[in-house]
Amino acid sequence: MKKFLLIFALLIPLAASAVRPAKSVSRSEIASIISDFRHYDGVEVVRLGRLATGALKGIIRTAGISDPDTRQALQLIQGLKGLTVLEYEDAPSDIRYRLDRRIERALQKSELLMEAKDGDSMMRMFGVVDDASGSVRDFVIYVPDSSSLICLFGRMSLETLKTVMADD
Repeated sequence: MKKFLLIFALLIPLAASAVRPAKSVSRSEIASIISDFRHYDGVEVVRLGRLATGALKGIIRTAGISDPDTRQALQLIQGLKGLTVLEYEDAPSDIRYRLDRRIERALQKSELLMEAKDGDSMMRMFGVVDDASGSVRDFVIYVPDSSSLICLFGRMSLETLKTVMADD
């Protein structure tokens, strides 16, 4: 979780410098890619829609009602409407190659917020920073070296992100 929060800490300076209109991540293109490849061996998909995401928030709320860190995490994910994780590291190389190409094409039309390099691995983060509402919308993390794609659809508060990061 700390590594994930560290990623968000790196995103905060981007919010201050976002001056041009952002291009949204296409939910329909991501959904199409996942639908086309989810039945292949080695491809794993986890989807949480509105109902499951709401239930997860309720569980977190109940489990950590007295824990301030849990309350902050809940504030952070309060505006999320869905979560999708695609992991295809165990897929055959031709399937990984095809998936990477499709994901690259879909994300090419999206706003790149940040690239982070850890050794030889490159992580790219896409989304829309909305200065007017102080939030990040439709946040997507793509790590081709790990064959993974994480999509957080909805809104996350930049102010809560800053607060969470300042506490660590």
